[in-house]
Amino acid sequence: MKFFTQSPAEQIASVMRRVYDRGLTTATGGNISILDENGDIWITPKGFDKGSLTAEDIICVHADGSYVGRHEPSTEIFFHRATYRARSDFRAVVHAHPVFCIAFSLTRTLPRVDLLPGTLALCQNMRLSKYAMMGSPELGENLFAEFSKGADVVFLENHGVCVGAKNLLEGYQLFETIEYAAKLDLLAQKLGSPRSLTSEQLSLWKSRSISALPLLPDHQPSEPEQTIRKEIIQKLRRVCDHTLFLGALGVCSARVDADSFLITPRGLDNALLEENDLVLVQIGAAEAGKQPTEETPLHAAIYNAHADINAIFSAVPAHVAAFASSEQRFETSTIPESYYMLRSVPIRPLQEFLYAPDSAAAQFSAKTPVVLFENSRIVTTGASLFTAFDRLEVAEATAASILVAKEAGQVIFLSDHEIQALKTTFHLE
Repeated sequence: MKFFTQSPAEQIASVMRRVYDRGLTTATGGNISILDENGDIWITPKGFDKGSLTAEDIICVHADGSYVGRHEPSTEIFFHRATYRARSDFRAVVHAHPVFCIAFSLTRTLPRVDLLPGTLALCQNMRLSKYAMMGSPELGENLFAEFSKGADVVFLENHGVCVGAKNLLEGYQLFETIEYAAKLDLLAQKLGSPRSLTSEQLSLWKSRSISALPLLPDHQPSEPEQTIRKEIIQKLRRVCDHTLFLGALGVCSARVDADSFLITPRGLDNALLEENDLVLVQIGAAEAGKQPTEETPLHAAIYNAHADINAIFSAVPAHVAAFASSEQRFETSTIPESYYMLRSVPIRPLQEFLYAPDSAAAQFSAKTPVVLFENSRIVTTGASLFTAFDRLEVAEATAASILVAKEAGQVIFLSDHEIQALKTTFHLE
């Protein structure tokens, strides 16, 4: 992953385009900055199209207020300065107007983030800032007051959201995750009273770890392995583009042979991964210099138990996650294609997902290719990367259609007779 080899201007331009391409801001909305080791603030320009931003458009603002660049700096430079003044550990600030964060900004409330451990771990320190005119020194002082109290995320009344972080990539991931958490909160409410994580579940999540694996000596990828690495990266681009994964949330793996599989690494951004970032795990050993994800034992157990499974996606797309966070069953008998691809999806406890990989792996079969783990993940499997990906995409579309249909009227699922006809016709028994 080459992100941190880029200049501040290059980092800002790439992240701002990502914010825009993900639909998290409008063409001229939002601003991003980096504070460098010299005390200069690199920031996006005033009123410039975020969809066509390049590194040459980024402005360097000095401590005395003078600046270098071919545009004027963002009018929000006041609150960027105030944020860095409030938190000496911050080196990046991301501000924009994503739809679901705006919903909470308008109601002057904060979203709940305790439905999934990943959102709770990232988004704990949130506060709400009083309204002030955009671009005003008063807005900066209001943000200063809240960030000074330890906030990493501040919702601005009738304005949007601002996050700070120790680097820009972490800032983006936090920004993306808080918007996701806000969306999940509102979706889960449509299914009734969302189920929060218990203190025991949160403790289990925080304490999870993976024992250091033995190192593979001098690993040289074979041609088939290189082909699989390329295909995984292609699929990762798609799942991120379709918001099935977030940068910080989601794991993909694929079998190389009977004794080995490739899996995404721990702590890197899914959307920025390159082929060489993927980790080969072979008979309990991993490539030297790489850290496989904490979910590696579960993926290993699935491959060990099921010779016909060659790919796995573990994800939290928002509509599926709403079902994972509620007492309502995720029903797949909406249309024939959904049931054909997903079958009946069981829900299993979070503790099994975290600490009982063999038990979790035993839930999968040819008749059960998809399992939902409460308050955590949906795991889709397949004989190929495409099939596992397709199931993930179908699962999210199915969950979304149910939530939308609830606003249109009574949801009517396929009958038992119609499901049996599907099973008979397509040999699903």
